[in-house]
Amino acid sequence: MGAVDIVWIDTNIIIYFLRANRDFTPSVKILIDQSNAGMYTLKVTPVVIGECVYVLMGKNFNIKKTDVATLLISFINMKGVEMEEKDVVEKALNQYAKKGVDYADAYIAEHAKAMMSPSILSVNVKDFMKLGISVYTPTELMSTNESQDNGDDKNP
Repeated sequence: MGAVDIVWIDTNIIIYFLRANRDFTPSVKILIDQSNAGMYTLKVTPVVIGECVYVLMGKNFNIKKTDVATLLISFINMKGVEMEEKDVVEKALNQYAKKGVDYADAYIAEHAKAMMSPSILSVNVKDFMKLGISVYTPTELMSTNESQDNGDDKNP
């Protein structure tokens, strides 16, 4: 195997960097330092950030939403770290912390906005309304489409 300079990281790397673990934190901190120095590029996906939120809020760490968002935003902005959809993830973490919604809901809303298709299908209307995005229940969406179909008899 040749030299590796770009590597996708798993949730546990971020967790062990942010929270002490006797067995893994020392090597993770060295790796992060090397990344900061330009030896590696650590790539992160939105799915990994979602799992980090879940782990950090869980019973082992029990960290407040605002602190979770701050820690993760700080991590993804470190030198040597490249975050997919960085703007979307940052906005989602901020919404998650400020609006009292799940990270997944905040991410879906911000992703939809970034993709220029700002409509969500969910039965969880309340949380998406907090995020300033159009949200439809299945019944509402079917009703909306049926009324458009019925009013469009001119086109074959």
